Amino acid sequence: MNDRTLGFFSMLASTLFFSATSALIRLAPGIDPFKTSLFRFAIGLTLLGTAAMGRRIRLDFHNPALLFARGLTGGVSVFLFFWSINAIGLGKGTLLSYTYPVFAAIWGVLLLGERVSPRTWGLILLSFFGVALTSAGRGEDLLTAIGLNELLALAGGMLSGLAIVIVRKLRATESSYAIFFSQCVVGFWLMLIPANVLPSDIGIGGGFILLGIGVTAAMGQLLMTYSYKALSASQGSVIALVTPVANIAIGMAAFGETVTTVSAAGMVLVLTSCLLIGLEKEQKKRPQGSAALASA
Repeated sequence: MNDRTLGFFSMLASTLFFSATSALIRLAPGIDPFKTSLFRFAIGLTLLGTAAMGRRIRLDFHNPALLFARGLTGGVSVFLFFWSINAIGLGKGTLLSYTYPVFAAIWGVLLLGERVSPRTWGLILLSFFGVALTSAGRGEDLLTAIGLNELLALAGGMLSGLAIVIVRKLRATESSYAIFFSQCVVGFWLMLIPANVLPSDIGIGGGFILLGIGVTAAMGQLLMTYSYKALSASQGSVIALVTPVANIAIGMAAFGETVTTVSAAGMVLVLTSCLLIGLEKEQKKRPQGSAALASA
């Protein structure tokens, strides 16, 4: 098995671990997203810290300010993703949060001066129309369909896109492990106080769910980090769309979430737009080769 094939299967396994994380969050709606996010970051810290102490990996940091910015944007986006799953459903919450390829393209223009083709701008507009259709699936008017819950989920996707752009800059000086570690450190301290202030009757079952959330999320992130050694960022972003597709199916099959014809059309538009944006970026990079990238 060559590196590219191994990278593909590692990324595919990563998407399934992230789907498991999402399903566990949906399984325990009584546990607030501060606690689920805290466990996600704490276990990530534990795994990376243990590997570093065992000299399996090296954690060197060269750009603290940019690493903090990556940790802040990535940490808040994780919280908003976890929050949206219980606020608007597993399928819809994941779909809106996974609009980050669209926002990454926009942030690339604003912050890195990247050029975006008219075709990509058209796909970006199409994705936002798809978001409106997804939100208007129960008969709301398109102009008023996107409420506060949907906007917060989209804010998570926007921050994830910003985190990806920051990672592009960090890859010049930092390892993938250092970038992931920064997210865990900043995210842990962001969630520590609110997670302990808000009351919650977790119980033994909830404790196992929190442990499962932390382990599956950390495994998904580590497999994703490994896969980017063989895959480009665009290739990885395309494969990552397996997660929202799987979560829509899980939401319908396991949690009784419904998808109307209008919502389904909107979801298809969003997923197709993200897919085509990722493929277009890949075509532009192919002549120059691809670089590994740690995702948000």
